[in-house]
Amino acid sequence: MPDNMSKIIFLSLLQCFAIYSFAQSDKEVALAKGKEAIKMMDEGKIEESIQLLEESQKLAPQNFLYPYEIAYAHVLREDYEKALKIIDKVKKYPNINSQVYQMAGNCYSYLGKPNKAIKEYETGMKRFPNAGNLYLEKGNIYLFQKNYDEAIINYEKGIEVDPTFASNYYRLAKLFLNSTDKLSGLIYGELFMNLERNTQRTQEVSALLYNTYQSSITLGEDTSKIDFCEVVIDASKIKSKGDIKLPLCAIFGKHFILAIIEEDTVDLNSLSVIRTKFLKSYFEEDFKHHPNVLFEYQKALLDEKHFEAYNHYLFQIDAQEEFNEWLMNNQKKYDAFVEWYTKSENILEITAENRFIR
Repeated sequence: MPDNMSKIIFLSLLQCFAIYSFAQSDKEVALAKGKEAIKMMDEGKIEESIQLLEESQKLAPQNFLYPYEIAYAHVLREDYEKALKIIDKVKKYPNINSQVYQMAGNCYSYLGKPNKAIKEYETGMKRFPNAGNLYLEKGNIYLFQKNYDEAIINYEKGIEVDPTFASNYYRLAKLFLNSTDKLSGLIYGELFMNLERNTQRTQEVSALLYNTYQSSITLGEDTSKIDFCEVVIDASKIKSKGDIKLPLCAIFGKHFILAIIEEDTVDLNSLSVIRTKFLKSYFEEDFKHHPNVLFEYQKALLDEKHFEAYNHYLFQIDAQEEFNEWLMNNQKKYDAFVEWYTKSENILEITAENRFIR
C-alpha cells in the first residue's frame, strides 16, 4: 500500500516571499493564494482550496506546484481519475520533481491497478534516478502483494540511491524484525530513528527495537544465548584460511554474547550496559575490517559520554516507567545528551560511501 503521500510544502518558497511595493506581482499574489489554499486544505476545506489554487495557476501558469496541489486535493477527495488527468499534464512541466510520478503511481495503486502504478514509478526513476521515494512506493506494491523479497530489493535500492530518505529504513526494519534476520531489522530501525526523530513512526520503531532485544536474549544461570540472526558461510567461496570473511551476524554475535554474560535481566538499564560492552569489544577487534555506519555513530556518542542517555532515549517508549525513574536521577546527563544530539553537526550522516545495506 502506498505510504501517506507527502505534499509539496510551499513554506520554503514562501519564506522568500517579500513585498517590495504596494503593487504586488502576479507571482507574489499566486504564492500568497497558494499559502492560503494549503492552509484550507489542511483544515479539510478542499473545494475552497482548489478554487484558490486555480487562481494561483492562472497568475503563474509556469509553476507546476499549483496544478500538482490541485491534483493532490482530488486525491484527498478520492477522485483518483481526476487527479491522474491533472498530473499527466503536470509531467510536461520542465522543472517537476519525483513526487509527481509518486502521486501518479499512487493513484493507480488506489484504483487497484498495481502494474500501472509500477510503470509510473519506473518511468519516474528514469527521470529521477536518485528518487528514494519512488523505490519506496514500488516496494510498497510488492509488500501489499506479500512478495517480500521484491519489496526488500526495492527498499534497499532506495537506500542505495538516496541514503537519507527515512521511509525505506522504516519498511525494512519492520520486515526484518519479523524475520530470522532480526539484526538487520535492529540496524535499519535504529538508523531510521536517527533520520526521522519524534514522530509516531519513531515511537512505533522504538517499541519494536526494545521488544526485539528482550525476546532475542535469553539469560540463565547455566546457559545464556542470543537469537538475532543465522550465520551462513558459503564454503564454495573459501579456497584458503585467508579467504574466510565472517558475515556481520557472526561478528555481532561474537561480541554481543560476551556482553550479556554478567547480566541477569534485560531491561532499559541493563540493555544500555550490554550495548556499551558490545560496542567497546567490537571496536577493539573488528571495526577496522567490518565498519558499520550505525556502530560508528554509537561510538561517537560513547566517546562524548552520551551513550547511556542515548540508549534510554532510544528505547523509552515501551519502558516509560523505567525511563522516568532513570531520568529523575540523571536529568543533567540527559539534558547534556539532548543538547549534543540536536546540534546539526552531530546528526548522523549517511552517505553513498558509508550507507548500510545488509
